[in-house]
Amino acid sequence: MLNDLFYGMRDIRNEYKELNVTANKTGEAIQLPNSSCNVRIDTEELTGDATLSIKFEESADGVTFNEIGTFPIPDSHHGILFAKFKDYVRYSLIVSGSNPNLNVQICF
Repeated sequence: MLNDLFYGMRDIRNEYKELNVTANKTGEAIQLPNSSCNVRIDTEELTGDATLSIKFEESADGVTFNEIGTFPIPDSHHGILFAKFKDYVRYSLIVSGSNPNLNVQICF
């Protein structure tokens, strides 16, 4: 049910697409005004032994980051909610498997 809530969430202000992800990748600093963060992760090709986790970090200045948490993405549509206390966040995609090739969409 939680995934249904995130999948239908409105007022998406930030949407990022990472195409053909075959190795770990870190996104850019994103300025978010709210103290809580609703994130929807949609991915394609999460098949076989391919796995995906996403790590979120926060920063006061957009340069020096501290980890908020790392979350496994067990299915193609997944929602994450976390509190943030600083102005900026960024994500890192953590992929593994023998031959991962993922298209990932991250919506805030």
